[in-house]
Amino acid sequence: MAIRDAVSADELDRHLRAVSAEVRLSGSPEEARAFDYIEEQLRGFGFETHRYSSEALIGYPEKASLAVLTPASFSVTANGYSLSPSTSPEGVIGELVYVGAGHAADYAGRDVQGMIVLSDGLAMPGKALAASQAGAIGQIHINDEFIHEMCISPIWGTPIPETAALLPDVPSVGITLADGERLKQLFNSGPVTVRLVTEPYLAWTMIPTLTADLSGSEEDRFVLFSGHVDSWHLGAMDNGTANATQLEVARLLAERRGELRRGIRLAFWSGHSHGRYASSTWYADHHWHDLHERCVCHVNVDSVGANGASILEEAPAMAETYEFGRQILAELTGKELDYRRISRSSDQSFWGHGIPTLFASLSEQARDDSPTGAAMAQLLGAGALSGGLGWWWHTTEDTLDKIDSDNLVRDAGIYAETLFRLCTVPRLPFDYAATTDELAETLARYHDAARGQLDLSGTTDLALDLGKELRNGRLDHLDPARANVVLIELGHLLIPVNYTRNGPFEHDLALGSSPLPGLADAATLGQLDSSSDEARFLRTGLERERNRVEHALRAAMHLIRAVEVPAL
Repeated sequence: MAIRDAVSADELDRHLRAVSAEVRLSGSPEEARAFDYIEEQLRGFGFETHRYSSEALIGYPEKASLAVLTPASFSVTANGYSLSPSTSPEGVIGELVYVGAGHAADYAGRDVQGMIVLSDGLAMPGKALAASQAGAIGQIHINDEFIHEMCISPIWGTPIPETAALLPDVPSVGITLADGERLKQLFNSGPVTVRLVTEPYLAWTMIPTLTADLSGSEEDRFVLFSGHVDSWHLGAMDNGTANATQLEVARLLAERRGELRRGIRLAFWSGHSHGRYASSTWYADHHWHDLHERCVCHVNVDSVGANGASILEEAPAMAETYEFGRQILAELTGKELDYRRISRSSDQSFWGHGIPTLFASLSEQARDDSPTGAAMAQLLGAGALSGGLGWWWHTTEDTLDKIDSDNLVRDAGIYAETLFRLCTVPRLPFDYAATTDELAETLARYHDAARGQLDLSGTTDLALDLGKELRNGRLDHLDPARANVVLIELGHLLIPVNYTRNGPFEHDLALGSSPLPGLADAATLGQLDSSSDEARFLRTGLERERNRVEHALRAAMHLIRAVEVPAL
């Protein structure tokens, strides 16, 4: 029986009900009980488990209030955010000003110093940072019918001295769409004054990390399969279904352990929602060399199996893992995977290690063109087809009735097949020629955007030449073991420059990511006066980054050209 056909709906349901029985705040006793259950199951399957404890800065809302003082007097239901600062018991009082979407560009030409800003959409790190830099003393984010829990810190994991100053310093709350419209209407009657009070939990907290291993029979390497356990509210979809999927895949792989060429390592994180990926970041730091030297791929799972989750075509991938994911999706579902570059989210803490990645939130709801559906799609940054992860995402409504058993079995089957193949195929299924296509296209675009102030034409040619070398069939002459060594080294060289700005040993901010992020400011350079200090400073930094990218491309070229092709 194919592994995907062996997925048990009953087992998935059993695990889902056990994990999502309680609210799982990071570092809480309730979360620990979920970890206990998961570890017990894995040991029963024959996995070797390791439970770690690490310190993290954890935050989540406890109390928050919003009161309108003028031109009327009434209270508005409000909810705070993860890692938002607290106010004094008296709160902050200020004039309310509407700033549209609340992005940095929305503050241009506005003086909001000492004011409380009102914006549309989910609270996001970039919006929190923009409000702080503009001098606001409070933020109010208009959601939809429900207030969605969010983390507003831009810092990935635990802060370091260079990033600690970026911790949120402006108290923030969310309100419903109806209350947001009511506040907007008040502006017609003159200045609006509000009082904002936040009393969050914000403290250094010990949080768990759990890993579980099955060894491979031929290679001392492993595939990493990860998901977070901590939750907002009961979190049946986010992330109970993912943890159930991990456990079911673990059971099925354990039954086939003799077929595993390389090992499987499951990882269960805390601090995802309340510490901006604190657990996976800690693990990435404290197990850097093991991950760099032995991990061949990271597969993440988040928020699967929900009601109406019919969109699979937008599952995220890297260029090098896309074709592998496309084949699996086509075979199992008949759907054609679009290339959707994986985003800076979902515990993607391993790009600096040079580890290729596939999947995260695999299935999403179809786009709903109603006003509410359109708003949710915009809030969640959904793709062309999907409307995101459901209106209940990050709310009190994320409960068992939002889960579709058939969809969960389907999604678990996709993960099971993905992990089984990654652990058993002789040659790793990664296409780095596709990566060079992405790099060359990006470099050409940045070259044009710089408007003559930064020459990336030679760098583009290097990427194109590397792509030609990768397509010349040289690797096809190698036995799988030798080919895998080359493929792994290609990832170590190309992934850090394609996905990180700060390099292998630091963690970029959680502010989005573009291809070759270290060169993305070429567009900014193109807008500057070339004789200005600002342009000269920026150009110098970009020239250094160009060296970094060219070094990776040249090293990859040397690696490929050193492959000896046997004589025919």
